Amino acid sequence: MSLASLGVNGKDSTGVILLNYDGNWQMKNMPPGLSYYQDKSRQLTLKELLTRPEAYHFKQTKGNAPTFWARGNPFWFKFRLKNSTGIDQSFIIDLPTPLYDEARFYTTENGVILSDHFLSWQTPQLARVIKHRNFFFPVVLKANQEVVCYLKLQTEVGSIWAPVNIWERNIFDYYYYSTDYHTWGFVIGILLFVVFMSFLLLFAFKDMLYFFYALYVLMALAFVATSQGYFIRYYVDGSFGVQGNRLRYVASLLLLIAGLFFIRKYLRWDLLKNKYINYLHIGLITILTGMIMFLYADSLLVHGEWFKRYIKVVNKVLGLVFWIPTTYVMLSSFYCIRIGHYRKEAIYFLIANLPVAFIIFYSALSNYEIVRGSRLVEIDYFAYAYIIEIVFLMVLLAYRLKAMQDTAEQLFLEKTIAQQQRTEAILQAEERERVRIARDLHDGIGQMLAAARMALGNFMAKKKEENEHIQSSLDLLEESIKEIREISHNMMPGALTKLGLSTALKQFVNKINSLGELQIELQIIGLKERLNEKIETTLYRVVQEALSNIFRHAEATKVNIELVIHEKELVLIIEDNGKGFDNQRVGKEGIGIKNVTTRVEYLNGSVNFDSAIGRGTSVIVEIPLI
Repeated sequence: MSLASLGVNGKDSTGVILLNYDGNWQMKNMPPGLSYYQDKSRQLTLKELLTRPEAYHFKQTKGNAPTFWARGNPFWFKFRLKNSTGIDQSFIIDLPTPLYDEARFYTTENGVILSDHFLSWQTPQLARVIKHRNFFFPVVLKANQEVVCYLKLQTEVGSIWAPVNIWERNIFDYYYYSTDYHTWGFVIGILLFVVFMSFLLLFAFKDMLYFFYALYVLMALAFVATSQGYFIRYYVDGSFGVQGNRLRYVASLLLLIAGLFFIRKYLRWDLLKNKYINYLHIGLITILTGMIMFLYADSLLVHGEWFKRYIKVVNKVLGLVFWIPTTYVMLSSFYCIRIGHYRKEAIYFLIANLPVAFIIFYSALSNYEIVRGSRLVEIDYFAYAYIIEIVFLMVLLAYRLKAMQDTAEQLFLEKTIAQQQRTEAILQAEERERVRIARDLHDGIGQMLAAARMALGNFMAKKKEENEHIQSSLDLLEESIKEIREISHNMMPGALTKLGLSTALKQFVNKINSLGELQIELQIIGLKERLNEKIETTLYRVVQEALSNIFRHAEATKVNIELVIHEKELVLIIEDNGKGFDNQRVGKEGIGIKNVTTRVEYLNGSVNFDSAIGRGTSVIVEIPLI
């Protein structure tokens, strides 16, 4: 929102602004009848204007905020005011810019100077009549008094921009300060929030794009703050190395450099095969950096002498520097769209940058009086344009982040599925190999050993004689046959495939208990029907592997096995009273634990090993059933 407001109710036929206070001052634009004169001699005084008015031809201004590329020349503005009421009135002439080298306001009546007010960016705020960073000039008009007002503006570099506003004093005091603070507090708060979020994303994702974005927003904040004169108390003593408008130029140049770095990273211009874009990019950054170095060297080494000596060149360079980088960025983005390089990002950036680019180009055109001066070029609109761009880009970066996360999740899902498929293939191959080996042992070697035992037994029966050595051989064959059957059964228990997990586990536990070396207690709760074949096989192998580890390493005497079937998951708990192990090394203990983990994870389950030296071990397996 622009704070330009007037208590202006009309104008007479001679161009005099009639200040008719009727208790309802309306929000309007600059005073009608405002005219200007460019003093190319830089020597003109108000006394000369009043003495020989016919020698100086004032021209009518165009637009609601006249703008001129001054080239260091002073500009004089003139308008007439008349208090048409019957009482004295107090007004404020408002010039909403803080960085002129000279702003002098006069009121005259019948060729006599009634008041003379001088302000500059070097004027301390506490020394001003209106203690504010902008330029304000008080005017008191008596009843029916008419005056001619003159305003002289000068800046060493850049443009003259004169959106003159008139306020009734009471309305100004009531409205201006609160609106000004709220407006710029909101702007600065938004920019600081975006910087904070950018640094959070930088630390979270280690992506330098967010650093360049945060830098760009910080430089936009510096540009807004210096253009609005928030650092004006530091301008005078040169705390930032340069003073006045020069500090604003430094902030502007830093903003352009940060923007070039950001857009290069955002659209990945480093991947473009077009070498001219890269040469232009490096060239622009070099020129902008060189200008900053010139400003600081001039201020710190020669106290501004270079700046004054080459003022014409500086004016020309600054006249181009603010729209050439913008043109380059816009054309390069169009080029990316045309060749399909990060096309979506380029389109979104162009949309986001459109308000800023429009104001920059409009400002450049109005400086050269190609278009009428407008309030569009005032810092308020610049700030809002940057907020629109920055917030839009923040949304785009958030969208980019979400797209990256979606891609990462998709890749992770595909990788997980591929890993599961590989695991399934390995486990299936292992089970098939177990079945084959068990069948070969049972039907091959086992049958041959049984035949050999039978043949040897028949031989002894025919001879009808006792032979200790032959009997020993028969006993050895019998033990071998039993061992082979036992191995075959363990590799692929018939009870598991025919009768299910519950029966197979009970038979397995009973067989171990019968040996007398380990006492196992088995509890199965909630298992009323057969489970999926993969789940049954996995649980059986997990119990086998766990008990094998207990036999070999735990030195335990008791083991509790509990299998609980819930509606959505099953839980297998195996606890022993052995010597335990270091739980921190659970992932390094051997292939047995890794096999258990692999089998459980294949079923999207989880396994937890809880152990400590001297207190036994607990293995908790959870497998979802849905």
